[in-house]
Amino acid sequence: MWLNERRYDIVFLQETYSTVEVEDIWKTQWQGKLFFSHGTNRSCGVMALVRSDLDFKLNSVNADNEGRYLIIEAEVQSSAFLLVNIYAPNKVQEQCEFFGNVNKTIENLVADKFKSTKFLSEVTLMLRSIDTDLDCSGGNPSKKDSTKNISDLCLDFDLVDIWRIRNPETKRFTWRQKRPLIQRRLDYWLISDDCQEDIERTDIISSINSDHSAIVLHFNNTGKQKHGPSFWKFNASLAEDDNFITLINEYANLVG
Repeated sequence: MWLNERRYDIVFLQETYSTVEVEDIWKTQWQGKLFFSHGTNRSCGVMALVRSDLDFKLNSVNADNEGRYLIIEAEVQSSAFLLVNIYAPNKVQEQCEFFGNVNKTIENLVADKFKSTKFLSEVTLMLRSIDTDLDCSGGNPSKKDSTKNISDLCLDFDLVDIWRIRNPETKRFTWRQKRPLIQRRLDYWLISDDCQEDIERTDIISSINSDHSAIVLHFNNTGKQKHGPSFWKFNASLAEDDNFITLINEYANLVG
């Protein structure tokens, strides 16, 4: 099995086309825990795989009924994590509604303890990209209304696109169509901003039996890492976010 050979500790899979009937078969192919949000045998489906020898304590699992998301609360090497696997709908209107529901679900789950929890989310956004200059090649790329929903998700939970931060001017893609040639970076790891120094490196690598590439995060060992002096970097894209600007203006008027 391709994933077993690479010995990843935690894996998020999407478009698994899984159903309850295949769970027992798939459990024989992975040495560890499996978590499912089933779609049908022809659409959707997301999974999370956790290696058996990882120091992992499960607290809760929340999954939708359409194979679109998994939200897992867990302790990994004694650190609290919220692990979220999101496979967004294709149509823009459905994306907007979907992300609104996901935001509410996360808020309800962790409203009283979120500040002490590290957030890791893999998000796949079909046929759209956040930055039309760097994340697109070919076709007729344009920003969709659902882009604001992603900005809201990042703003609400203090998330950053870690691959783009580490590769600010690089053009790399995670999805491609050959005829005509169209390439997009549709897949994202969004992580808590204060989790940045925990990431040793992040890569986009080829996968098998898929038109999507895999995104890999390499973590420092949380039990051994030593944090040195750090710095804060403003996310310049927030300057174009209407909600953020309104909040800043309201705060300025309040303290002024």
